[in-house]
Amino acid sequence: MKFLSVSTPWPTAIARFGKRVENRGRWARLPGRLTQARKLVGHDLAIQSSQTHDPDGVAYLKRLTGRTFKKTDVVQGAVTLVVRVTGLLMPGDPCPTGQEAWYFGSVALVLDNVRVLPKPVPLKGSLSIQDLPADVERQVLEQLAGAA
Repeated sequence: MKFLSVSTPWPTAIARFGKRVENRGRWARLPGRLTQARKLVGHDLAIQSSQTHDPDGVAYLKRLTGRTFKKTDVVQGAVTLVVRVTGLLMPGDPCPTGQEAWYFGSVALVLDNVRVLPKPVPLKGSLSIQDLPADVERQVLEQLAGAA
């Protein structure tokens, strides 16, 4: 299984507030990254809650939800959820219904089937899409099987 690092508090928005697009505007300039992203469609993707905390994301989430998520309020440096990638949006594509607040109009992964892990699995982040290390993947799959 592949994983993607996502700055906090965005994994919380995916897990708890219905965010079903993961914006990746920089990928528009990176053909190799787009090729990787296309290969994710139809597959599960682990989300690693990064140790990078996005203050603009915190402000945005507060405007939408009324809640403030401080760095200490969210798990960091661990796989916290698994999603199914159902599509890849490109600049100019229409926004998926119900995602108007979350899609910023550039490259984005479309997500579905969000499964929050009962116990986050520690993992160092990465700037690109990577394979989960075998021991981490085993722990993630065990938790998914236990939740089924």
